[in-house]
Order: sequence, then C-alpha cells, then structure tokens
Amino acid sequence: MEEARRQILAAVPRLESESVAIDGHLSGRVLAADVRARVTLPPFDNSAMDGYAVRAEDVARVPVRLPVRGEMAAGMAPGAVRVEPGSCAKVMTGAPLPVGADAVVPYEWTDHGDREVRIERAPRAGNAVRRRGEDLRPDDLVLAAGARIRPTDLSALAGCGWAQLQLGRRPRVALASTGDELLPPGAELRPGAIYDTAGVALEAQIAAAGGELVARLRVPDDPEVVERELLAAAGAADVLVTVGGVSVGDHDHVRATVERRGRLRLWRVAMRPGRPIAFGELAGAVFLGLPGNPVSASVTFILFGAPALLAMQGGSNPLPPQAWAELLEPVDKPDGLETFHRATLEPRPGQIPGVRLAGGQSSGVTRSLSQGDVLLVLPAAGALVTAGTRVSVIPL
Repeated sequence: MEEARRQILAAVPRLESESVAIDGHLSGRVLAADVRARVTLPPFDNSAMDGYAVRAEDVARVPVRLPVRGEMAAGMAPGAVRVEPGSCAKVMTGAPLPVGADAVVPYEWTDHGDREVRIERAPRAGNAVRRRGEDLRPDDLVLAAGARIRPTDLSALAGCGWAQLQLGRRPRVALASTGDELLPPGAELRPGAIYDTAGVALEAQIAAAGGELVARLRVPDDPEVVERELLAAAGAADVLVTVGGVSVGDHDHVRATVERRGRLRLWRVAMRPGRPIAFGELAGAVFLGLPGNPVSASVTFILFGAPALLAMQGGSNPLPPQAWAELLEPVDKPDGLETFHRATLEPRPGQIPGVRLAGGQSSGVTRSLSQGDVLLVLPAAGALVTAGTRVSVIPL
C-alpha cells in the first residue's frame, strides 16, 4: 500500500493557487503560501475580565475601598480613561486598560460598587491583563504553506490583518459509478438491482478531502457507453474517480478504456479490501479506479484518493492520521496481504485504547463502516495477529 501511494502522490499534478476571502468556508482548504501577521494583536493592553482597573500598589493590603473614576468599555479608544493613584475605574472584557492601571480586579473579588468599590482580594500586577502583541506581532508566522486549515485556525487567520489568502485550488472531480445494477438511494428496486451505496459515500469523502464534484454519473456495463461517458467526464475534470469496472470480469470495462484511451500507471495492490485499485490518466485528468464493493471503495479512497486530492492542493502532509491501539482479540488474515479492518476503539484510562473488529468484515458489509471508529491496519506478513499486539489504526 505504501509503495502504491508513493507512486500515486509522485504522479499527481500540483494545481495552481487562487486568492480567497477569509471566512468560515475556508475550513479544509490548503494554504498555498505562508500567512504572516500584518498587525499587532491585541493592538493595545486590554482587560481579560469584567472588573476594576487598579494600580496594584494601591490594593496590596485588603480589604480596601477605592473611588470609581470612570469606565472603559470595549470599543473605546485607548487613553479615554486614566486611573490616578488611590482610585480605580470600571473596565469591561476586551476594553483598553486605562492609563495608569497595571492590574484588573475581577468583579467576583469585590462588592460590585459603582461610585466606590470594596476590594476583598489583592491582585498581582498584570492580573487579568492581555498585553499588546502577546498573540501576534507583524511578520509572525500564523500558518505555513501546505497546512490544511482547521476550524480552530480561523480565529488566528481572521486576526492577522489579511482580507484574502492564497489557497490551492480545489480539484474538480468527476465521479462515475459503473454497473447495470445500480440505482439511486431510495429508488424502487427492480429484481437484480441494488442501491449505489459506494457512490453516495464517495461524494461526501471527495468533499471532505477538498474536492469539488463537477460531474456525477451512473454508467451501464456497455463498453461503448463507458468509453464515451468517461472520456467526456474526464475532459471536464482534474480527477476522474470511478467505482467498479477495474477487476477482471467480463463486464469490467473501465480499466480497458483507460488502457486504450489513456495511460494505466498502476493496477492491483497487495491489500484487502481494495486489491483491484487502478491509477493513471485519461483525457488529461488523473484517473483513480476504485473497486465496486462499497467498503473497498471507501477504504481505498481513504488510503489513496483523499491523499491525492490533498497533494494536488499542495498539502504538506496529505496522509491520513494514524495512532496506536492494542488488539483485544485475535484476528485471522491472508498471509501476504496488508489488511484494513473496520474496528471499534475501547478507551482504557492510563493505557492506549483497545481495538476490536466491528462486525462482519466482508467488503460488501456497509455496517462495518458505520459501526467502526477506525481502520485497523495489519501488516502483510503472517496469517494470525494475536490479542495484545500493538497495532496501527486510522480514524474514520
């Protein structure tokens, strides 16, 4: 699997960048250039709590009463209020620290007085004060090129002073499910027909990896139709993802089309599920041919498809995250094939999590995906992995 993925990531093109406004829709996008701060944040010393701005030396001995001389609210200009020796001022969270003050006494340490306040607890200098520039200063690195933006990154990006960022363009993806038997979810099933369960899952997985779905096809098992539809879809996309038609059956026409009209770089990987995966180019697009079984399709997209889309956007770390767990039951596997089982984690305080299989492991059992927390990764060598073995897992 690792060798196949290395070849795929080495072959996919890097897409151009584009300028995009900073907003909540950036989550999941990939930065094409370093983001460095243009401003100082916070731009002034400000209060971290609602309370009273004081000079710490005036409240070194408590309890003490001080006259309240003014109030600073968020949005007021720095310098609008001054704290003279022996006095204090009300201050709200986020408001500039009044001139002369060096600490904030939270409301909870006082009697909440308006004209005069009784302070019960002495603050140290700097208490509840956010200092100018403690978050960002001009030219500080906020996020490096190649980073995938998380929701938790957006506060820093919004505060860095830029209106727009350079991002890797989202790959345009055409998705084609193949097979005479496939119907859309919810359709009335005729004899011999099944729902297109793999395709709908891949629509979501493509979006989660930053892809933009520009075509969604269901193609019958007719070699002429397969060739015509795939060439048209690939010509309008950066990536063509197919489901089914890449094995060795009499009605598997996808791989033959790519071999005849494009370039097949890779076919079949020593793994289960997902052995008949194919990769190459067709009509100028990256071609990724996934097996038709729904579990195989999802697993191979996690391992190959999502990393390829992220690499095309310039992602510096496109591989799926992995963690360690301890196997709680013995698992049989075919010797010589790396295997990816759907499994559930069991938290164990003070230890690494335990992991056990999530029901039936057939590549057609979709419930193993919905019930599983992780893919349990087992090495190719050996036919039995014993309980207690430390194993690698990939979060679903």
